[in-house]
Amino acid sequence: MKKWIIIGATLVLVLGLFGSGYLLLSRVGGADPAAEELLQQSAADTDGGLVEVELGTVSSLLVLDATVRPEPGESLKARQGGTVTHLWLDDGATVENGAPILNVSVPAEASAGAAEGDADAGPATTEVTLYAPVSGTIRGMDDVRVGDVLEPGAAVATVAPDEFRAVATVPANDLYRLYEDPSDIMLKIDKGPPSAECEFLSLGSAEEGSAPAPEPEEFDPFAGGSEGGGPGAELSCRVPSDLQVFDGVRGKLSVSTGEAKDVVVVPVTAVRGTAEEGEVVVIGDDGTEEAREVSLGLSDGQLVEVTEGLSVGETVMDPVPLDPRFDVPGDADEEMDDMYGVDG
Repeated sequence: MKKWIIIGATLVLVLGLFGSGYLLLSRVGGADPAAEELLQQSAADTDGGLVEVELGTVSSLLVLDATVRPEPGESLKARQGGTVTHLWLDDGATVENGAPILNVSVPAEASAGAAEGDADAGPATTEVTLYAPVSGTIRGMDDVRVGDVLEPGAAVATVAPDEFRAVATVPANDLYRLYEDPSDIMLKIDKGPPSAECEFLSLGSAEEGSAPAPEPEEFDPFAGGSEGGGPGAELSCRVPSDLQVFDGVRGKLSVSTGEAKDVVVVPVTAVRGTAEEGEVVVIGDDGTEEAREVSLGLSDGQLVEVTEGLSVGETVMDPVPLDPRFDVPGDADEEMDDMYGVDG
């Protein structure tokens, strides 16, 4: 009798364990199709998503730190050198373009065929007048005195217009967003007057220290700011004459680099590369993946214009997978750093 009781208890235990295992497997996805689909969807959400190509508007805007400086003006040079004989004006004087500033005495060129010691050979020196190259204020001539000897090509003074310019450094990587000279620039002086239009002057090579470096902060592509290495290029614009500014005051330039309406757009994260040419992964109706090259236009840091290669209604992968040519396998340390946002 005890033998049958033990056998019955064992069967009950085995059946109980089998039923619990079946229920556990069903919940995990081994036997429940709904649970299996849920797991697959969760995995897809983790790896990335899909976005539909659509029409949109891209308005590209750069916000840059700027410094106000006086206009550099033009140098007044004694091309032949000579001795200063007369000062028409002093340092700090306001002049019109072409006004006389000082005279210098330079050696006269000997007449062709004149004999040495000939009394009729003419004067040994010639008086030359140096004129203002532009209208403005004379600077840097406070040490010039009558009798000073100037070397050929020496800069005697600078004549600068009573105007200011705002100067900002465009990070090198943001130069991709300047498709042409910007025509819409706004200047806002810190703790100063309201913002005003600033006329574009130039965009050229930036010298180290030519403009203030941005304060260290986390880049936010949704704030219309900029990122990228240096030194980049120096952007300058004319400060309006009715805007009160001082040499060295700081502010910001809001630079519109272009706008495109009703164009094909995708998120920048769906494209490998964001300047001129790029690559997207197109998902077909049957789920197949196609790596496709596209031509790109404007970008605002969130969306990028696709000028060729995609049509409205197509589906692309977002974010686009890493380019396998640059994805080094087995670099676990970097993967962990990226996952947790740790800087090297």
